[in-house]
Amino acid sequence: MNFFISLLLVILSSSLTYAQSIIPVSCDEIARISICQARTSEPPVLTNEYPYVYPTTFWFKPEAAPKYHEFTDPNKIATIYPDGRRVEYRPFLLSTPSGIIASDTPYRTCVGSRQIHIMFKSKEKAFEAARKVCPKIKPKAFFVYDYLEEKHRRNSKNR
Repeated sequence: MNFFISLLLVILSSSLTYAQSIIPVSCDEIARISICQARTSEPPVLTNEYPYVYPTTFWFKPEAAPKYHEFTDPNKIATIYPDGRRVEYRPFLLSTPSGIIASDTPYRTCVGSRQIHIMFKSKEKAFEAARKVCPKIKPKAFFVYDYLEEKHRRNSKNR
């Protein structure tokens, strides 16, 4: 009997270790949204199949930012910036009125003191996430690699 109880405790404790946080977010708490394009260079993103990722940032309104401090763990810090901001990378899901949002690269997501940062493998998924969080805000998008590739194609045709 003790063996079964011990086994049950081990199974239960290991399943809680890998549990993801669910962070509720609403449009009233978001000031702006930005989406950019970055080259992939390391797993878990497959570089050959997905040459780019689309980091999407949801910037908090100043009055809403303190609410998200509970989702950061001061003992698990990935980056400390010169201004004192702390960023922790760990998997989480965003809960919005329009549904759940999950990152394509769960271990590169973070909740900072000013924003939520989440990555997607396609532009479409990034814009869909932005619409789910706040359809009233038009994301500021910056896709430099698409621009450079198009410019290279035009220059190649003109030669």
